Amino acid sequence: MFADILAYAIERKDYLLLLCFSVDAINTLITFPLIMWNGPKWLLASSDPDAKDKQDDPTASVDLSDTERKSFEVLWEIFGVCYEGYFGFTISTLVCLYRVPETRPIFAYSLFALYLYKFKAFMTTLKWDNPQGKAKLLSILLFYWPCYGGYCLLHAIEEFYY
Repeated sequence: MFADILAYAIERKDYLLLLCFSVDAINTLITFPLIMWNGPKWLLASSDPDAKDKQDDPTASVDLSDTERKSFEVLWEIFGVCYEGYFGFTISTLVCLYRVPETRPIFAYSLFALYLYKFKAFMTTLKWDNPQGKAKLLSILLFYWPCYGGYCLLHAIEEFYY
């Protein structure tokens, strides 16, 4: 009985990866243009509900006026280049996942590692004590980890035990 269920799950494991990465791709297709169009103040304000200009509110946890500093502008440009690369990577990965199925395992393992790191970032740096942060953290724990991790686990079982 268990062997039949496991065999069925292994046979259908690609759906976990394709669903999860399609959601990732749609998210990137929406967020990349929003972030680049609206700029760093908008991104910081949307990432941290307590972010404000320190001149307006000295108790602000994130100072939005820092975005006008030259060092921040340099970092923003580097971020923009990296995120554009991630955007391109996402589109090319989406094409590869559907057109070249043998690429699926390597993408799944790398994306699972990425979401392990995102979880670590939430635990050490990012805020998750607000509704938006909680929603992002829960999406990692209840959607991305089960889908990417589930695919990786089923793939490993298939590779090493079948």
